[in-house]
Amino acid sequence: MKQLLNEFRNLPDYRQCKQIKFNVGEVLFISMLATLSGANGFDDMATWMKSKKRELERFLNKPFKVPAYTTIRNIFLNIDAEALDKLFINWSKGSIDTAIELNIVATDGKTMRGSSDRIKDVKARHIVSLFATQQKITLAQKEVDKKSNEIPALLELLESLELKNCIITADAMHTQKNS
Repeated sequence: MKQLLNEFRNLPDYRQCKQIKFNVGEVLFISMLATLSGANGFDDMATWMKSKKRELERFLNKPFKVPAYTTIRNIFLNIDAEALDKLFINWSKGSIDTAIELNIVATDGKTMRGSSDRIKDVKARHIVSLFATQQKITLAQKEVDKKSNEIPALLELLESLELKNCIITADAMHTQKNS
Protein backbone atom coordinates (compact mmCIF):
# COMPACT_ATOMS: atom_id res chain seq x y z
CA MET A 1 0.00 0.00 0.00
CA LYS A 2 2.80 2.43 0.84
CA GLN A 3 4.41 1.77 -2.54
CA LEU A 4 1.17 2.58 -4.35
CA LEU A 5 0.70 5.71 -2.21
CA ASN A 6 4.18 6.89 -3.20
CA GLU A 7 3.32 6.33 -6.86
CA PHE A 8 0.17 8.44 -6.41
CA ARG A 9 2.18 11.21 -4.74
CA ASN A 10 4.17 11.59 -7.96
CA LEU A 11 1.14 12.40 -10.10
CA PRO A 12 1.40 15.82 -11.78
CA ASP A 13 -0.48 18.62 -10.04
CA TYR A 14 -2.74 20.64 -12.34
CA ARG A 15 -3.20 23.51 -9.86
CA GLN A 16 -1.48 26.89 -10.24
CA CYS A 17 -2.32 28.27 -6.77
CA LYS A 18 0.52 29.07 -4.37
CA GLN A 19 -1.47 27.98 -1.29
CA ILE A 20 -1.83 24.28 -2.03
CA LYS A 21 -3.00 22.40 1.05
CA PHE A 22 -3.45 18.92 -0.42
CA ASN A 23 -1.34 16.59 -2.51
CA VAL A 24 -3.49 15.59 -5.51
CA GLY A 25 -2.17 12.02 -5.46
CA GLU A 26 -2.79 11.57 -1.73
CA VAL A 27 -6.38 12.76 -2.07
CA LEU A 28 -6.95 10.40 -5.03
CA PHE A 29 -5.40 7.48 -3.15
CA ILE A 30 -7.45 8.11 -0.02
CA SER A 31 -10.56 8.60 -2.16
CA MET A 32 -9.88 5.18 -3.65
CA LEU A 33 -9.72 3.72 -0.13
CA ALA A 34 -13.00 5.45 0.72
CA THR A 35 -14.63 4.04 -2.41
CA LEU A 36 -13.41 0.54 -1.57
CA SER A 37 -14.98 1.07 1.87
CA GLY A 38 -18.37 1.90 0.37
CA ALA A 39 -18.29 5.64 -0.39
CA ASN A 40 -20.57 6.44 -3.33
CA GLY A 41 -19.73 10.05 -4.07
CA PHE A 42 -17.51 12.98 -3.21
CA ASP A 43 -19.51 13.86 -0.09
CA ASP A 44 -19.29 10.25 1.10
CA MET A 45 -15.53 10.28 0.49
CA ALA A 46 -15.10 13.42 2.61
CA THR A 47 -17.28 11.93 5.36
CA TRP A 48 -15.26 8.70 5.32
CA MET A 49 -12.00 10.67 5.52
CA LYS A 50 -13.31 12.58 8.55
CA SER A 51 -14.26 9.33 10.27
CA LYS A 52 -10.81 7.80 9.57
CA LYS A 53 -8.72 10.94 10.14
CA ARG A 54 -6.63 9.46 12.97
CA GLU A 55 -5.87 6.26 11.03
CA LEU A 56 -5.01 8.26 7.91
CA GLU A 57 -2.57 10.45 9.85
CA ARG A 58 -0.83 7.33 11.17
CA PHE A 59 -0.71 5.82 7.68
CA LEU A 60 0.59 9.04 6.06
CA ASN A 61 3.01 9.77 8.97
CA LYS A 62 1.87 13.40 9.04
CA PRO A 63 -1.13 15.54 9.96
CA PHE A 64 -4.01 15.20 7.53
CA LYS A 65 -6.55 17.94 6.88
CA VAL A 66 -9.71 16.49 5.36
CA PRO A 67 -10.53 18.21 2.06
CA ALA A 68 -14.02 19.47 1.35
CA TYR A 69 -16.09 17.39 -1.04
CA THR A 70 -15.77 20.19 -3.62
CA THR A 71 -11.98 19.90 -3.47
CA ILE A 72 -12.20 16.14 -4.00
CA ARG A 73 -14.57 16.69 -6.93
CA ASN A 74 -12.25 19.27 -8.51
CA ILE A 75 -9.31 16.90 -8.23
CA PHE A 76 -11.29 14.16 -9.98
CA LEU A 77 -12.45 16.55 -12.70
CA ASN A 78 -8.96 17.85 -13.45
CA ILE A 79 -6.66 14.87 -12.95
CA ASP A 80 -4.37 13.89 -15.80
CA ALA A 81 -6.04 10.62 -16.87
CA GLU A 82 -3.07 9.52 -19.00
CA ALA A 83 -0.66 9.97 -16.09
CA LEU A 84 -3.01 7.97 -13.87
CA ASP A 85 -3.21 5.18 -16.48
CA LYS A 86 0.60 5.08 -16.72
CA LEU A 87 0.83 4.95 -12.91
CA PHE A 88 -1.45 1.91 -12.74
CA ILE A 89 0.26 0.14 -15.63
CA ASN A 90 3.72 0.63 -14.10
CA TRP A 91 2.50 -0.43 -10.67
CA SER A 92 0.71 -3.50 -12.03
CA LYS A 93 3.81 -4.56 -14.00
CA GLY A 94 5.67 -4.71 -10.69
CA SER A 95 2.78 -6.53 -9.03
CA ILE A 96 2.90 -9.63 -11.19
CA ASP A 97 4.69 -12.32 -9.26
CA THR A 98 7.55 -13.54 -11.42
CA ALA A 99 8.11 -16.41 -8.97
CA ILE A 100 4.89 -17.99 -10.22
CA GLU A 101 5.88 -20.29 -13.05
CA LEU A 102 2.87 -19.38 -15.19
CA ASN A 103 0.54 -16.42 -14.66
CA ILE A 104 -3.03 -16.54 -15.90
CA VAL A 105 -4.36 -13.22 -17.17
CA ALA A 106 -8.05 -12.95 -17.98
CA THR A 107 -9.44 -10.35 -20.34
CA ASP A 108 -12.97 -9.11 -20.69
CA GLY A 109 -14.86 -6.15 -22.03
CA LYS A 110 -17.62 -4.38 -20.16
CA THR A 111 -20.02 -1.60 -20.97
CA MET A 112 -19.90 1.07 -18.26
CA ARG A 113 -23.27 1.30 -16.57
CA GLY A 114 -24.68 4.82 -16.44
CA SER A 115 -22.26 6.22 -19.04
CA SER A 116 -24.82 6.72 -21.79
CA ASP A 117 -26.96 9.80 -22.33
CA ARG A 118 -30.05 9.36 -24.49
CA ILE A 119 -30.81 13.08 -24.53
CA LYS A 120 -27.37 13.97 -25.93
CA ASP A 121 -27.31 10.77 -28.05
CA VAL A 122 -24.11 9.55 -26.33
CA LYS A 123 -23.59 5.80 -26.36
CA ALA A 124 -22.34 3.99 -23.28
CA ARG A 125 -18.57 3.72 -22.83
CA HIS A 126 -17.02 0.31 -23.27
CA ILE A 127 -13.73 -0.81 -21.70
CA VAL A 128 -11.55 -3.87 -21.99
CA SER A 129 -9.42 -4.93 -19.03
CA LEU A 130 -6.72 -7.42 -18.07
CA PHE A 131 -6.96 -9.22 -14.72
CA ALA A 132 -4.16 -11.22 -13.06
CA THR A 133 -6.04 -14.13 -11.53
CA GLN A 134 -3.44 -15.29 -8.97
CA GLN A 135 -2.75 -11.76 -7.66
CA LYS A 136 -6.42 -10.76 -7.98
CA ILE A 137 -5.68 -7.33 -9.43
CA THR A 138 -6.65 -5.52 -12.59
CA LEU A 139 -3.44 -4.93 -14.51
CA ALA A 140 -4.75 -2.40 -17.00
CA GLN A 141 -7.86 -1.22 -18.78
CA LYS A 142 -8.52 0.75 -21.92
CA GLU A 143 -11.57 2.40 -23.38
CA VAL A 144 -12.66 0.88 -26.67
CA ASP A 145 -12.83 3.37 -29.52
CA LYS A 146 -16.45 4.17 -30.41
CA LYS A 147 -15.98 3.04 -34.03
CA SER A 148 -14.11 -0.15 -33.18
CA ASN A 149 -14.37 -3.24 -30.99
CA GLU A 150 -12.42 -4.89 -28.17
CA ILE A 151 -9.81 -6.58 -30.37
CA PRO A 152 -7.57 -3.57 -31.19
CA ALA A 153 -7.91 -2.22 -27.65
CA LEU A 154 -6.84 -5.57 -26.17
CA LEU A 155 -3.86 -5.81 -28.53
CA GLU A 156 -2.72 -2.33 -27.42
CA LEU A 157 -3.03 -3.32 -23.76
CA LEU A 158 -1.05 -6.50 -24.26
CA GLU A 159 1.72 -4.63 -26.09
CA SER A 160 1.93 -1.96 -23.40
CA LEU A 161 2.34 -4.49 -20.57
CA GLU A 162 4.90 -6.79 -22.23
CA LEU A 163 3.71 -9.80 -20.24
CA LYS A 164 5.93 -12.88 -19.99
CA ASN A 165 5.12 -16.45 -18.88
CA CYS A 166 1.39 -15.80 -19.11
CA ILE A 167 -1.65 -17.55 -20.42
CA ILE A 168 -4.12 -14.97 -21.70
CA THR A 169 -7.77 -16.01 -21.61
CA ALA A 170 -10.34 -14.24 -23.76
CA ASP A 171 -13.89 -14.76 -24.94
CA ALA A 172 -14.87 -16.02 -28.39
CA MET A 173 -14.78 -12.55 -29.98
CA HIS A 174 -10.97 -12.72 -29.93
CA THR A 175 -10.80 -15.90 -32.04
CA GLN A 176 -11.34 -13.96 -35.28
CA LYS A 177 -8.52 -14.22 -37.79
CA ASN A 178 -8.74 -10.64 -39.05
CA SER A 179 -9.17 -7.83 -36.56
